Amino acid sequence: MEASQDRYAPKGRVPMPGVQASPHADPVAFLYAAYIQQQLGTNRAGAGALMKQGDPGLAAGDSHTLGEIGVLSADGRQIVEIGWHVDPLVNDDLQPRLFIFHWVDGQPTCYNGGGFVQVSTTMKPGMRVSAGATAEYAIELRGTDWWLSYQGEDLGYFPGSLWPTPYTAAGYVQWFGEIAAASASSCSEMGNGAFGNDPMASSMHDLFLFAAGGARVPANARTGTVTNPAQWSVGQTTPTSFSFGGPGQRGGGCCTPNTCADAMAECGSVPDRCGAPLACGACDGFAPCSPTLTCGAAPLPGEALDPTDEFEESGCCQTGQGAMTAWVAALGVLLVLRRRRRPSR
Repeated sequence: MEASQDRYAPKGRVPMPGVQASPHADPVAFLYAAYIQQQLGTNRAGAGALMKQGDPGLAAGDSHTLGEIGVLSADGRQIVEIGWHVDPLVNDDLQPRLFIFHWVDGQPTCYNGGGFVQVSTTMKPGMRVSAGATAEYAIELRGTDWWLSYQGEDLGYFPGSLWPTPYTAAGYVQWFGEIAAASASSCSEMGNGAFGNDPMASSMHDLFLFAAGGARVPANARTGTVTNPAQWSVGQTTPTSFSFGGPGQRGGGCCTPNTCADAMAECGSVPDRCGAPLACGACDGFAPCSPTLTCGAAPLPGEALDPTDEFEESGCCQTGQGAMTAWVAALGVLLVLRRRRRPSR
């Protein structure tokens, strides 16, 4: 299968002591609720977890809200990431979707491409994921290449040749929620909108590290950066699990964002209850969108996905080139796909 298309959009990383702040200086604030393991011992070949996927509401002007795993070099300059996100700049809709990303010598690249070699014929970066379902996400170093998998199936890999400075061992691992916002007091939800101590909150559990050769070792992680615990938090913590999320800023006329699931729309576009268009996108594969905003028959399980599916055509980027042009174009998409906030549920 062909490599996925690059998509340029903001991406941050959790700040760490002694690590320079994200150089991806787009006009956004990156907001976090994170879990971290810094002492990896000999288990430096990657990490994974079971994630409870969310469908958070994204506020007007914000770029994305997500849950992810990041595997970083000791100096924090080389990173491989995998997770789920709601990101209209990348996907042209507000559905939760699988994403991948990587950093080279401290510089961000692109979503779902940037040299990624696609291997799976049934799953790929950019595909929808089911909110509320639990799925395994993993990143594993094999030889000099960083492989990414979903639900136990290899999606593909970032070749080691992408890093001029060899990246052949993890220095630390982060599991976290992130919002790319227009301000530090965002109205966006994280996770599924519930605080980390809520039994219904989005979660990550069975956190693990990879040893060389593929053996899985239980993590021994702890709470990391939490940008604003009054709005988004970490809770229900153990060395191998935690819950995260929150509703964002409350009050002051702030209306919680609607989601496509709230509107019972699998596809198409419907009014948000706060008055802005709610873009629910196209159906995956060849499935049509009905007048009732539901998707018709999808490809059979195991049927090869078409790399020209509509959601693969959103956005554009050549790694290291034309970033500002792509960002300006993406801002135009974001204005069309604005989400406001609905009264608290």
